[in-house]
Amino acid sequence: MKSSILEDLSVLVVWIQALFCLLHLVGKYCAVLVKGLVSILLSCTQRQSPSKMTKIISAGCPMNAFMKYSDAFQQLETAAFVLVSLSTGLCSRVACGGMKSKKSKPTVTSAGEMSSGNRSEKNTQHQTDSIPSSQDSLEELCYNGFGELTNGQSESVEVVGGGKDVTKKGACEKQPRWAIGDLSRCLEGNKATDIRLAAISIGMVGRGGLGKLKIRGSHPLRGVTDMGLSAIGLGCPGLRILTLWDCPLVGDNGLSSIAKGCRLLEKLDLHNCPMIGDKGLEAVATNCPGLLTLNVESCPQIGNKSLKAIGQHCSNLESFSISNCAFVGDKGIMPIVSTSTKLIKVKLQAVKVTDNTLSAMGHYCKSLTDLMLVSLQNVTEKGFYSMGNALGLQKLKCLSVTSCRGLMDASLVALGQGCPILKQVCLRKCEFVCDKGLKAFTEVAKSIENLQLEECNMISTVGLIEALGNCCGKLKILTVERCCGVRVCGPVTMAVRACESLKSVNVRYCPGFGNGCLALLGSVCPQVQSIDLSGLDGITDDGLFKLLGNCKTSLVKLNLSGCIEVTDRAVFVIQKLFGKSLQSLNFDGCQKLTDQSLRFIAECCSSLQELDVSRCGITDDGLLFLASGSHDCLEILSLSGCVQITDKALPYIGKIGERLLGLNLQRCTGISSRALDLLTAHLWRCDLLV
Repeated sequence: MKSSILEDLSVLVVWIQALFCLLHLVGKYCAVLVKGLVSILLSCTQRQSPSKMTKIISAGCPMNAFMKYSDAFQQLETAAFVLVSLSTGLCSRVACGGMKSKKSKPTVTSAGEMSSGNRSEKNTQHQTDSIPSSQDSLEELCYNGFGELTNGQSESVEVVGGGKDVTKKGACEKQPRWAIGDLSRCLEGNKATDIRLAAISIGMVGRGGLGKLKIRGSHPLRGVTDMGLSAIGLGCPGLRILTLWDCPLVGDNGLSSIAKGCRLLEKLDLHNCPMIGDKGLEAVATNCPGLLTLNVESCPQIGNKSLKAIGQHCSNLESFSISNCAFVGDKGIMPIVSTSTKLIKVKLQAVKVTDNTLSAMGHYCKSLTDLMLVSLQNVTEKGFYSMGNALGLQKLKCLSVTSCRGLMDASLVALGQGCPILKQVCLRKCEFVCDKGLKAFTEVAKSIENLQLEECNMISTVGLIEALGNCCGKLKILTVERCCGVRVCGPVTMAVRACESLKSVNVRYCPGFGNGCLALLGSVCPQVQSIDLSGLDGITDDGLFKLLGNCKTSLVKLNLSGCIEVTDRAVFVIQKLFGKSLQSLNFDGCQKLTDQSLRFIAECCSSLQELDVSRCGITDDGLLFLASGSHDCLEILSLSGCVQITDKALPYIGKIGERLLGLNLQRCTGISSRALDLLTAHLWRCDLLV
């Protein structure tokens, strides 16, 4: 009960302070503004529209004075709305609090614990500290709200973002600065409250106008509600981008206020807003026809009705993403994909669409370049086949399909035929795509530059090698991750065709990938410049020699993190072959590496920029070798988990760190806290993790 009273008192203090700010402003323009302020307050209490307020003000003021102080009127109108809203909310809470005060019910603290009326003094102090001070609120409302209003009388106005001065020729030619919308604000966590939004709404009027607002999270006790968004809708008509993430108290009324007041809205991002439904999104569709980007994720109240309205009114939509909305199906998605002819990017995840939606996309989305389909359980092979055979995706460049059981060999080939300029393909958890389908797909999709396969367990090493042979013309990046079928079960006698265009090879966490696979891979990619073999605990030095021995170009990046069988012998060969060209080396978790590896690196790898030897068998002597070498290019060094490093290495680390941008010494238990403090003070230019 005490915390509720303190919260109400803080809001009341802010209300009074904002009123004093208004009265101070009125003192400067009393001849013109007193009558306008009274009219605005009366209009707010009578719930008049902003346009009617403006008519009331202009009727009681000379036209030249009204135009001269248009910014002041705009601020006063917003401030008056905020004051009335605060007072209304305060009165309602006081009334509710008065009724609840008769019953000493337990309350929930900010930590989520139940507390009774006789809670401890510590909990009371915690609740008091969570309430913002009145001084902070005063500064926020006074400075942000009225700090630059007096600049409205200057003879030149600086246009935000343009860098030019526009000279005022007459009062009637002056344009309201709030309509520009070049400023941005971001509220996160406890800072996301209605009071802050109200202050932003007032302050943006004379500062160029709010163009971008991002709200991530919400205060657990005084989070953003419809009232805060209503203030933004009234005072920030130039808003173009709105992001609402994890706002459980914002509903349809708040989003409707934004839609009616911010008709220039171009991008709307809604993530985990359970109270926003079709009503709010329909208001956006009807009032914001210029909407270009719509992202909706985990909003369970949004369904087909509002998305149908988006398709009817927002014909300029270019990017559309809908994820984890259980009530969305064909009736909501099909109107968008069939009428929004300018769609460039589409993402559908965990929605109840069927083959009809994919078929419509194949026919009507002729401008589509990026398509992502995730967990579409009701789509069969017929849907993917129809989408490819419709021949409407002629401009599609990036295709990503994840956990879609309907994607099979025949439908994958149809997509390859229907998308002639497809450059990037990502297949994740496509359990029915096998070697035959991948080989046929790469035969018809001749423009692929980036191929990514993840958890596609029906694809084997033979199918992968054959697919690479078909992509020998343009494929630049290959990524194979967690594919259990990629393994060598016996001697391979097939003819291997080299893929000369392949520059980057990433094979990660494939449990059956061993030395035999490395030998095949080496014959396929002789021009490779970047190799990532993370998590391949079955490969050894001999397998690496077969892979690296076929490289005809200079290797730039090598990642062997988690390759626990790699030893100093492999590092010796690596630095002999590519010491002058290597820029990044990662040996994280290679436990068999010792100080000798650092000696080899210090002697030959003069171009090295990033080095990670975390969790290796490195001691103080290894750092001595590294410090004695010439590494002017080294910027990032990670020694995390090297428990054998002690305080004796402090001078070596200090010498190395003088030219570093980042140094990781986390979990180096052999270094004392005092040594770390000295090192932190010495390496103040370096981003040090301890």
